[in-house]
Amino acid sequence: MTRRTLIERAQAIFQIIEKVDEPFPKSKLQEVGLNPITAEKWLELITFIQRQPRIRLIKTKNTTIVDRTEKGYHTMSRDIFTDSTRSYKERYLALQDYLSALITSERLKE
Repeated sequence: MTRRTLIERAQAIFQIIEKVDEPFPKSKLQEVGLNPITAEKWLELITFIQRQPRIRLIKTKNTTIVDRTEKGYHTMSRDIFTDSTRSYKERYLALQDYLSALITSERLKE
């Protein structure tokens, strides 16, 4: 039996998340071979990463460069517009702010 790579494990987790339309217990991840302790660690890692600024990778012949595509304000705005506990108006305004800041930062890179 070959060990799955980290990417293969993450893909398996997200395949279950995509397949199930409602909240589910982490024990469901046993279907992809994750015990409850490992599943908990993976879920904590995923939620931590989802709160971080977005990045993109630029691969050259000899190296990989990490480019942060969001600054602190982008991350804060994204957190607000994806927060389902906030009002639609508040989320809409945060989305507008996010897009404006993103457009501005892209223009500054040109």
